[in-house]
Amino acid sequence: MSDLTLLRYYSRLSELGTGEEIKTSLPTVAETLITSARHARNLLGDMQKLGWLEWIPKVGRNQRSTLLLKYSLKELKTQLAAIRVRAGQYEKALSILEHDQTAFSQLLYSTSGASMREGRLHIQLTYKRPFERLVPHQLHRSSERYLMRQIYCCLVGSRADGQLEPQLAHHWHYDEQAFEWTFYLRPALTFHNGTTIDAECIASLFGKLKSLPHYQNELAHLVEVFAPQSNKVVFQLSKPDLGFGGLISGVKYGIQPASQVNQAGHTLVIGSGPFTVTEHSNSKLCLQAFDRYYACRALTDQVTIWQFDETETIEQQIKTNQPEAQSSGCNYYLSRSAAVKKDNDAQKSKIEDGCMFTLFNQNAEYALDYAQCRYLSSVITPTQVFEQLQKSHTLFGCVLAHNLLPGWHKVLRPEADKVPLPPQLSIAVYDYSALKYCALAIQTILEALGIDVTVNTYSFRELSQKATDGNLTESLVITNINLDDNRHASAFNSLYHNPVLQSCIGENAQQWLTQSLNQLRSETHLHDYLHALEPIAAALINQYWLVPLFHHQQTLRFHGVLKDVALTNWGWPDIRNVWSTD
Repeated sequence: MSDLTLLRYYSRLSELGTGEEIKTSLPTVAETLITSARHARNLLGDMQKLGWLEWIPKVGRNQRSTLLLKYSLKELKTQLAAIRVRAGQYEKALSILEHDQTAFSQLLYSTSGASMREGRLHIQLTYKRPFERLVPHQLHRSSERYLMRQIYCCLVGSRADGQLEPQLAHHWHYDEQAFEWTFYLRPALTFHNGTTIDAECIASLFGKLKSLPHYQNELAHLVEVFAPQSNKVVFQLSKPDLGFGGLISGVKYGIQPASQVNQAGHTLVIGSGPFTVTEHSNSKLCLQAFDRYYACRALTDQVTIWQFDETETIEQQIKTNQPEAQSSGCNYYLSRSAAVKKDNDAQKSKIEDGCMFTLFNQNAEYALDYAQCRYLSSVITPTQVFEQLQKSHTLFGCVLAHNLLPGWHKVLRPEADKVPLPPQLSIAVYDYSALKYCALAIQTILEALGIDVTVNTYSFRELSQKATDGNLTESLVITNINLDDNRHASAFNSLYHNPVLQSCIGENAQQWLTQSLNQLRSETHLHDYLHALEPIAAALINQYWLVPLFHHQQTLRFHGVLKDVALTNWGWPDIRNVWSTD
């Protein structure tokens, strides 16, 4: 008899009480089960074999037997649903839980981690929000960029030291006289749908990307992309660019079918990377290893990431840069039972390549002048904001920032003279908890000075679009940058193509910044980008266009379930290299 059939009978017995010995008789039990005494005896035996109850019969007239139900009905349902979840039978698990979404999310949390299903390694995670459509040609937050690295490949990659490495292209060459970058493709490349990746489709893709607003600035010097051979694609530039290979190693240059750029709304996207998307809805994202991936196939066979509101679960497995009250670290959990602490817990931690900072919006409705920006920079310092976060019990895993990247030198500035500030100020942020906590901390600091402060929260895309359209009117903007795995190129792009930063610093400063960055990429090799960018970032701080606040301290914890899990630049585990000895 199936355990689900037995569950129906157990639910009738549970009305007698659980956790305590019950003195009863077989006829009484049979009546409760609405069945015959013989069938009731068999049912009790089956349930006892499963460990659900203890039945100690007594023989003789007026002798009462002992019945002990070990689990409440809710506990037993959770156990049976957990078995279905580990087997990937999510609909059956939901049915057992009577479609209780809160109970289901708790169950997914407790069963998260790696498991073997019919000889295939499956990773299950939960996350706090749905993912947007995973296409490279749209502006995305950090978690989406991480996932696109799993779904798409670029022509080349860029290592942490700024050196290019092969991906879909196995060889490349830059002609400094002709301003031409040439890439040679591997043979027999295919997209996830089986169609061929050749030089012609690469040329077609970049032709479409060049026309998109999101690409026009950084590809303004791209004259033509052509395919003289099926495995050879040439990028003709109008001026020198020693780091162009690093530019197209970015997430936004992931190789996809050119036709996908014109499509909208299709969540089952077609990529070229180690994982293919098999399902993408508001409730979950499912990935499956792509057997024809150009490099080493992922060790993980399948990944399921469930979305649940963070208030519905005890804790999230992946909490990309989310603040934790009274915590000194930013935690990322990936385990079968992350609520159980063990002495042999493994932990990896790093300071992110990025920064949260405050911008003084020169295009605001009530823009601050130079003296006010200078004075305000000494009022909302990282130390003062940190102390206010502590007082409000909203402190998260943060390290005080004195430049935009943790490896850059500290920018020192003299104390500013006190000057009158406007009676009212407004702050803009996007809907990211850490930024909102900082905005509220700064609001409290400024209100103590007698200033009426309003905090306006937008979506990530809304904030970027308002900046692009010139409609960002708040006096202060709190935002952040996070570098991708192509650190040198993404550091450049975080300044070169950052609509919020470019809009807030004003027209003259924006022209200076663009000219400085154009000069940098025309005469600087990719591996020297970080060194060359540091004085530019320092100038942004010295001119009081922005105030650095914090770098995040990211931590990945797991409990003996996963082997050699690395923490990526995005704060997510390296899922393609997860393995299990089970």
